[in-house]
Amino acid sequence: MNSVQRAGSERDVITPSLIYVVGRVSQGIRREMRTRLAECGLSVQEYTAMSVLSARPGLSNAQLARRSLVTPQSMIEILSRLESRGLVTREVDPKHARILRGKLTPKGRELLDVADPAVAAVQEQMLADVPERDREVLLEGMRSAMNRLSLGH
Repeated sequence: MNSVQRAGSERDVITPSLIYVVGRVSQGIRREMRTRLAECGLSVQEYTAMSVLSARPGLSNAQLARRSLVTPQSMIEILSRLESRGLVTREVDPKHARILRGKLTPKGRELLDVADPAVAAVQEQMLADVPERDREVLLEGMRSAMNRLSLGH
């Protein structure tokens, strides 16, 4: 697939491909999240790990890494930072002594409650010009694309 599609006319009109646009949106989201989360004292990766643990407490490092889109080695570092700040605890799984299960502490929950509106504001900024009736269609289309690409793994 070409990165751009050309429409025939006197002057070629360059229309960016969906893949290009999604990539640029992704860059913008990460930039905005970095800026807004810095005010909360969190990196994008730390916020992601905390929000995943909020929804799924007790995940192992490997599970959390997959859901947070980082390597297991990176997740060990992220969790170590969060644990040293008292935001996350890790406990040995009684069935598998080599597996540590993570969960948010009350302090971690409080910080996530402060950070969540900052991230929601990024989404609202991004979708400000998208009519409410079209947002669900957009979300469903992106979910479908995400799921189709995940099938290859």
